[in-house]
Amino acid sequence: MRAADDHGRLAAPPGPADALRVTRIEAHARGLETQGAKAERDEKLPGRKRACTGDPAGNRPEGREPPG
Repeated sequence: MRAADDHGRLAAPPGPADALRVTRIEAHARGLETQGAKAERDEKLPGRKRACTGDPAGNRPEGREPPG
């Protein structure tokens, strides 16, 4: 979890440690969608599949599938 400053802003930008390691990311993304959540997918990181979603509090949990 990242630290926040006195005004609630994140003290550091998100980085690789802020993602959950997930196997079968596509199956997890489809599971979110069947429950009514939005799952955004991208492959901007070479060799990594990612999927992000949102929650009512405004958080953006991200899952990344390890290469291979």
